Amino acid sequence: MTYPTVIVNGVSVRVDSKGRYNLNDLHAAAVLKGEATEAQRPSKFMRSSQIGRFVDSLTKAQKRASVKVIKGGLESGIWGLELVAIRYAAWLNPDFEIRVYETFREAVLSGLSNMNRLNRLDLLIATEAREVSACAKTMNKWGVGGRKALLNHARERIIEQMDPDMVSLMEGKAA
Repeated sequence: MTYPTVIVNGVSVRVDSKGRYNLNDLHAAAVLKGEATEAQRPSKFMRSSQIGRFVDSLTKAQKRASVKVIKGGLESGIWGLELVAIRYAAWLNPDFEIRVYETFREAVLSGLSNMNRLNRLDLLIATEAREVSACAKTMNKWGVGGRKALLNHARERIIEQMDPDMVSLMEGKAA
């Protein structure tokens, strides 16, 4: 599953393949607009026993790790599920929490809108494919060895049974 990347205060907040957002990116976005201090780093947030209990409960409820800490490398930082990210934003600043919540909600709604459009398009494609398939079956029945050949063969038998003078009159009219 692909999770939506969100942009908060002009900062792109990375998301991993498990749907966890980079809290360090959120911190950078909050600091950029003066909604957090340098001291309010995600590591300090994670040291709270209340947050620890919240993360444990969320992990049990979601049946997957709700937080992942990566030390060093390009993906370093603290990664948390959406609820952890919103909880972190609330810990930083109420105004920032609202902005983050609305941004996440908009990303989800946009994703649902795109999914709805995709479902409608898939339905249209399937409907038209059935119609084309039905037309192809009809054309196949008509074509070589099909109904056209049967009708032409019946025509030839009728002509064979007709008086030869009558056939030459019909051919003369056709010409």
